[in-house]
Amino acid sequence: MSANIRPIVRAILGLLICASLGASQAEAQLPRQGLLSLDDARLFYEVVGSGDPIIVVHGGPGLDHSYLQPGLNVLAQRNTLVYYDQRGTGRSSAALEPGVINLDRFVEDIEALRETLGYERIDVLGHSFGALIALEYAMRHPESLGTLILMNPVEPGSRFSEAQAARQLAARTEEDSTELATLTGGEGFAARDPATVSEVYRVLFRQTLRDRARIDELDLNLAEATAKNGQSVGRLLGESMGDIDWWDRMSGISARTLVLHGRYDLAPVAMSQALAQSMPLGRLVVLESGHFPYLEDPDGLLSAISAFYVDLSR
Repeated sequence: MSANIRPIVRAILGLLICASLGASQAEAQLPRQGLLSLDDARLFYEVVGSGDPIIVVHGGPGLDHSYLQPGLNVLAQRNTLVYYDQRGTGRSSAALEPGVINLDRFVEDIEALRETLGYERIDVLGHSFGALIALEYAMRHPESLGTLILMNPVEPGSRFSEAQAARQLAARTEEDSTELATLTGGEGFAARDPATVSEVYRVLFRQTLRDRARIDELDLNLAEATAKNGQSVGRLLGESMGDIDWWDRMSGISARTLVLHGRYDLAPVAMSQALAQSMPLGRLVVLESGHFPYLEDPDGLLSAISAFYVDLSR
């Protein structure tokens, strides 16, 4: 898989929730789950909240949506959130084959969810690698898209790959390297044991945080299918995308777009700034966090998304 598409690899803690929710609000928060059967896959999804729909595209590739919850759930106070597990991971299923696991299928899965759930238009929030899938959806289905939110996106190209590699090298400690070597060289990782694979992600992701000590606050207890299939899903999806260079395509995205960047993330702020500026209606907000802003800067994240939606209504 090309290095530039690897991940650094739940408004959002909304107007500080009042201690007492009304009965109707509490009912709106109760999730409903479903399984969408397609010709070549089954997609698990969970719908939380009420209001205009936002489909949440998780990162990876090869993870599932669970790490985004419960952090993003407060956005359900004003919007309907649709979480789903991408094909092959979590509670979704698909054959691990190139014709089934590829960018085309991942993009059309979002459209299938929109149609099945009966939404005329959707907003899409993509996190990390999920931002690439969200961007491709925006380019293919502009008629179905309201707004786009790219939270700590992966670069759609390789202009900033050297800068990111340098930041990643600086963030990795000797302890990280030793732990990763021990974990990935053991029988548990070879057998894709969920506990072992989860621990690998903890070591990788703590390098992306502003405060490494908070890694245990992130839900990284991977489902069996995610641990077993994640590497194959990532490889197949990466092969279908190749060495992407989408920078020249960004000007064709007409949706209003909010790019959220964690100042302490491994991706340089210059990348997210260039991404926002490359789109006609792009806007950048820098947050005081690493790769998971709902964990480290929930107030800033809430403020940025709330302001974005307020401006849309003007």
